[in-house]
Amino acid sequence: MCLPPANVAPPRDPDEEAAALPPSKIAECNALIQVINHGVRDLDKGRAPGEHEGGPSELRRMAESLDEAAAHAAQLNLTRPELQRFAGEYHALAKEIASATRALATAADTNDTERLSAGQIAIERAMKREPALVGRIKRFCRAP
Repeated sequence: MCLPPANVAPPRDPDEEAAALPPSKIAECNALIQVINHGVRDLDKGRAPGEHEGGPSELRRMAESLDEAAAHAAQLNLTRPELQRFAGEYHALAKEIASATRALATAADTNDTERLSAGQIAIERAMKREPALVGRIKRFCRAP
């Protein structure tokens, strides 16, 4: 689920010493939103030619995309504790889904129906937490 950018920041006086000013809430919100949206777009990219839908190679590609998104979230330099917490939650959620996706790919490789079922359940459980996290980020970023 892609997030809309936070409200646009008002223009700054070019004579201000911008380096001495802390990043604005809007700039930090937009940085986190950009990382999340980029991760979503990477997951939405099409399969490679000849790749089976939901097949092990597609699942591994998805896990790699999730790991990259998690790494980008962890690298954000956020000063607001709320945004730091949201970035940490997103990082943990993306890593959890990536791990479950890799396990699902391995189960698919070996046709292990029990592990396939467990992997699907793990991914679904983790994915159910994503809308609530997105909602909390939206509320925080839209608040004055």
